[in-house]
Amino acid sequence: MGHNADLTSPGAYKRSYTSLETVVRLLAYAKNLGIPVDGLLGFYGIELRRDTHKPGYVPGHILEMMILIGAEWRQRAGDPLAGLEAALGLGNSFMGLWGFIAEKSDTLGKAIEVAGLYQKLHASTLDAERRHSPGYLDIVVTPRFKSPAASAHAVDFYLIQLDKFVKHCTGEALGVTDCVHFQHAAPETPELLARYRAEFNCPIHFGATENLLRLPIAALSLPLVTADALLRNTLEQHARDQLATYHQKKEDFADSARRHLRTLIAGGHVSKEALAECLDMNPRTLHRKLQAAGTTYRELCHEVRLDLARHYLMQPMAPLAFIASQIGFQDPQSFSRWFTDQTGEAPSTFRSRQAVLPGDEAGAGRKDS
Repeated sequence: MGHNADLTSPGAYKRSYTSLETVVRLLAYAKNLGIPVDGLLGFYGIELRRDTHKPGYVPGHILEMMILIGAEWRQRAGDPLAGLEAALGLGNSFMGLWGFIAEKSDTLGKAIEVAGLYQKLHASTLDAERRHSPGYLDIVVTPRFKSPAASAHAVDFYLIQLDKFVKHCTGEALGVTDCVHFQHAAPETPELLARYRAEFNCPIHFGATENLLRLPIAALSLPLVTADALLRNTLEQHARDQLATYHQKKEDFADSARRHLRTLIAGGHVSKEALAECLDMNPRTLHRKLQAAGTTYRELCHEVRLDLARHYLMQPMAPLAFIASQIGFQDPQSFSRWFTDQTGEAPSTFRSRQAVLPGDEAGAGRKDS
């Protein structure tokens, strides 16, 4: 495989994190390819939630091991371009946050600027720097991994996703990218090289000094076909209203507990003791305060899980196995029984109802797009 045992600990290299949601989506994708994810994680002793101080994130060295293991498995299956294929296989939905940004921005330049800020919140395993040169904007990508192989796959993944984002929000199917640079060597065969060319549709340079995607300055002024000015203005006004009342509104105890529970559930580390620790109190005090608020830990857990379940079920491409894992169930069957018990309807029924817009009952026969 080529990965070393010292990757199991952070050692001296810079501490970094990536969001747990990112890792869960990658694992779901790997399972769909037939990779025995659970067995491999157990065999290599990989614990996704080892760092309890950041329950919604996974340490960077753990992600690096997962990339190397997944890449080796794909290599054995005859596919040496694991990063490229993952970027294509996961599709635009993986960068849903970027799509959200594309709806709220006026121009490509603004969308890239905002996306860079959000990327830092999403992960610190990879640095993306915007650098201007005469006539061009370079988006320079630098992974924080020890392994050159893990870095190469990560760069392939990110640059392809970035290029897809640019094509999507500008409506330019052939793209506006001027050229792409990769530090890693060119693929060994013309067939593999053709896969890169088919995706980028522009000059590609391998063995370069930096990993970057270069855009003409003129392209940054392109209006976004995905932009929704009315929605953006509404959200901005809502944000201003929220900021104006932020210091006046005091979060009540139950709301604070719900907020922490959402984070704990996302991190797979939910318990009464963990919630009490987040709120800086012992479990007995937590129990007493929740009683005073008219609820219990169990009721609050069910409420938050149900809200999360409904949110995910409204995403038509999210499989039940993914939703179940996101809210703490080991399998889709257990999740379905719980959801039916809580709501009186099966998850599939709830999802089908959401597909019909109010006043658009004729759409009941539509397939999810």
